[in-house]
Amino acid sequence: MTIAQALKEKNKRLNQLNKLWDRLTTNNSIPEGNEREFNPAEILGQLREETDLYVELKTKIHVACEPVREKIFRLSELKNLVKRLKRVDTTNGLLVNRYESVSVRYNAFLSAGTIDELAEGIEAEIESIQEELDQFNHTTHLK
Repeated sequence: MTIAQALKEKNKRLNQLNKLWDRLTTNNSIPEGNEREFNPAEILGQLREETDLYVELKTKIHVACEPVREKIFRLSELKNLVKRLKRVDTTNGLLVNRYESVSVRYNAFLSAGTIDELAEGIEAEIESIQEELDQFNHTTHLK
């Protein structure tokens, strides 16, 4: 199994875990006299089994990704950097508040254009790293 396939499998297992948790949540405490759709004891057993399989798969993925670990961390941090850059307030110039009749002059250090240029440069690096990781994930097999 390649890393790419394992990542898809990991997502399926996570969805299964979430489904089991939903079942436990809705079937643990029910009005007296009603029937449970699922047995909470069985669900707990399934949760334990699925959790063990999920941890095993995540560990195998983690070990297989060791050669590109720094790229994975870099990709994550660059995505975070772009996300935060795009939230920086770039208000500049005189702003009049209609409701309070107050004028405030703003002075932005970074303009919207500068932020966009910075983000585009970082996004190009993100794309390059993502392509390398995609290639690695499709060609590297779990041990």
